Amino acid sequence: GQPRPAEVEFFAEPPAEIGKVTSGESTLRPGRQAMPFPVRLLIGVVAGGAIVFAGYWLGRSASPVDRVTFQGLGWVFGVAALGITLLVTRFKVVCSFVGEQGIASFTLKGHRDAKPKAQLLLFAQAEELRAKQIRQYVNGVYTGTSYDYTWTGPGGQRLWRVKGSYRQRKKGLRPGEPFRFVQAAEVAWSVHYLERADKALKTEGSIPFRVDKQRVVRVGPGFLEFHFGGEPVRLTHEDIASVNLGSGTFQFKHKDAKWYSLSGRYAFEYGNMANARVFLLALDKLMGYRWN
Repeated sequence: GQPRPAEVEFFAEPPAEIGKVTSGESTLRPGRQAMPFPVRLLIGVVAGGAIVFAGYWLGRSASPVDRVTFQGLGWVFGVAALGITLLVTRFKVVCSFVGEQGIASFTLKGHRDAKPKAQLLLFAQAEELRAKQIRQYVNGVYTGTSYDYTWTGPGGQRLWRVKGSYRQRKKGLRPGEPFRFVQAAEVAWSVHYLERADKALKTEGSIPFRVDKQRVVRVGPGFLEFHFGGEPVRLTHEDIASVNLGSGTFQFKHKDAKWYSLSGRYAFEYGNMANARVFLLALDKLMGYRWN
């Protein structure tokens, strides 16, 4: 629902299989053409040549050993500049769509007339989504957030993975930020998965959420059930002394848990839990625990 700051061109149609489109984005601006390779090469040679020249210029009055060092570094960074220039000036654009039944992404490389490379995920084929985010700090200063979202099938096979990073700003994410595609995809997937969760609640009495191969948490009306090895442990709302979600980790504490013991304490990372956004909704609707 966010307005775009500039016009974009969608060079592919959304697949009918993903259903009604709820979000779409493209990095192709109208009229953009691929830069000819000779021009890209010329820019790279000029940039790299300038760095090589700087190495020779800095080493002209240095000692013989330092002169060789400056010249060598000039060549190393000059070649690197050539490679980086060719990389950043290449023609590569992406358009993506989020639908009620799936997501699709198209990548166009080389030139506008090339055949786009398509990637498609239908939610009906997926079983779990794990959404990991890590806020990164250097000397206490926020430098960005990395994310890793992975959809897997019933057998645990990877169906789609999106990795990247973004920098959170005071005004929110910038328009066109690639992470917005991941956000929209997670919301659409969660809405789709709610039907399965509701079916499990009606037929099994609770909704299962897998943490890893050995651990499962089930949420039912007024209770949580921890399958963490051994016999399952069921806790009602009255049994739970506290529930916390800090630094990306869920922590549940039994009212009889001792401060010196791990017994009665259950913890796991948000990013490791399958379909964690639906888990938050289940905690709200079935247990009365709500997070903003």
